[in-house]
Amino acid sequence: MSQAHKAALVLFAMALLLRLAGAGLLGGGAPFGPDGTGAEAAVHLGGHLYPLHIEGIRLAGSALGLSLFCGAATCPLLWLFGRRRGLGGAGGWWAAFLPLAVLSSVLSAGDAPALFLVVLGACMATGAPVMAVVGGAVAVASLAVKPIALPALVLLAFSPWAVLGAAVGLGVWGLGFLAPLLDPKPDGGLLGTWWLSSGGAPPDGWLGWIGGGVAELATVELWALAPILVLAPLLCRGQRLLATLPLVAGLAVAAGFGSQLEPRYLGAAVVAALPFLGQALGARVAPAMLWPTLALLTQLSVHRAQQDPEAQVLRVAQVPFPVDTRALFDQCSTVGATALRAEAFRLAESLPEGAVIQVTPRLHGREGELVWPLRVLRPDVRVELGSSDGRPRPQPGGGAQRR
Repeated sequence: MSQAHKAALVLFAMALLLRLAGAGLLGGGAPFGPDGTGAEAAVHLGGHLYPLHIEGIRLAGSALGLSLFCGAATCPLLWLFGRRRGLGGAGGWWAAFLPLAVLSSVLSAGDAPALFLVVLGACMATGAPVMAVVGGAVAVASLAVKPIALPALVLLAFSPWAVLGAAVGLGVWGLGFLAPLLDPKPDGGLLGTWWLSSGGAPPDGWLGWIGGGVAELATVELWALAPILVLAPLLCRGQRLLATLPLVAGLAVAAGFGSQLEPRYLGAAVVAALPFLGQALGARVAPAMLWPTLALLTQLSVHRAQQDPEAQVLRVAQVPFPVDTRALFDQCSTVGATALRAEAFRLAESLPEGAVIQVTPRLHGREGELVWPLRVLRPDVRVELGSSDGRPRPQPGGGAQRR
């Protein structure tokens, strides 16, 4: 085994170990992440908007397992990409410790698998022209996992053949995954439009729209380390034009989402900037990212223990650093999520054939912690969104109500 292969394996092992520790800090219980419960249910029910994510979960066995592997594997791939593009491998080490990269890896979500496909495609694009075309198509396939990794496609800009492959890939996969960008539905929420800052449609004044993006980037929480997008082109030597592309991508994301921007939406752009930052700063500084990363994980762990006590979260000391754990928790779970999931199993065993239950909607559709497992276990049960202030109770005709 060559020294390069050994270095890549060490990087993968370290990245995986950190991510396993992070997942352990967040505990067990209901899947923790924006896509977990519904995506895992779609393995059995089908009909999911992003089919490659579902196939990945089917292969890995769980949404979290898929995220852990893909998040760790992205680091040596980024290391390889940087070395082949003359940037050195330090970017892969930065990805191993970066808060946004670690967070995406410990969530039951499509973020890490989608980014893995983009970086894999970018690595393939460092080869012969034919391989570069295939790499571009592989990178674009990330849209069928989750479009959140779209900004990282700027890594394909090194190779015109890869850009051609991306165009071919769009033709194969179809433009439907880009409908929220190309054919926005203003009343469709995030799945209907990505132009949230401009009323759901492209803005009339582009200059003001860009200015809004700059303002939003300036207010992103410090733990997300969004300034990396600016530092990378400033510090990079010899490839500053390409190093600017992740900044442009991150700016576009911030401008599009406006006040609804979440730090993890910038993850793909920040990771794409790491090879350039790594060239300038080297790998020795990268472990300093452990401080904000551990602050993020420990504080989120403590908050989840308070909001979801049945998730069996470890009691840990909080590392000091400013983190809005309330917002992060609301994006990834709901109060008593594990209890809701357990109740779904209980209802699946006790409800009569053809029962009807009424469920109160929760923020971000989190009533799904009850609904999705129940639909998998009892497809005969009809679920209706409604309101109730009590525990499930039998209704006339065999139904039940649930808050």
